Amino acid sequence: MDDFSNEAYYQLFSSLASRTSLRIIDILKKEPKSILEIANELNEKEKNIAKRIEELEHCAIIRSDKSEKARQYSLNKEIIEPLSEILEFHTSKYCPGLKECISPEKLRNYMKKEASRETYIEH
Repeated sequence: MDDFSNEAYYQLFSSLASRTSLRIIDILKKEPKSILEIANELNEKEKNIAKRIEELEHCAIIRSDKSEKARQYSLNKEIIEPLSEILEFHTSKYCPGLKECISPEKLRNYMKKEASRETYIEH
C-alpha cells in the first residue's frame, strides 16, 4: 500500500461530509442529471449545488459529460460501488436502526461478546 496521505483522505472525506453532497449522490444513483435538475429536485440554489458538485468531481466521485442541452453529471461507479459496500457493512454492523453509530464503550462490549462466541465449523 502506498504511503498514507492525510491530504488526499481529507479531500475525499470532506467532499462527502455534507448532507447536500450525500443527497446529490443519492439522486445520481438513478440517472445522470444537470445541475439545474439536481437543484430543482433538492429545492436548493444552483450555486450551492455547483459548489458541491465541483468538490465531488475533484475527488472523482462524480463525472461530467457535455450533452446537447447541458452538462450531465453521473456517479463514478468505480469509486461509489466499493464505497457503498463499505458503508453498508459499517451501518449494518455499527449503526443499528441507521440513526447513530454505536458508542466506543458499546462497541468494545460488542467486540468482547463477538470474540467470546463459540464458532462451529461444519465439514
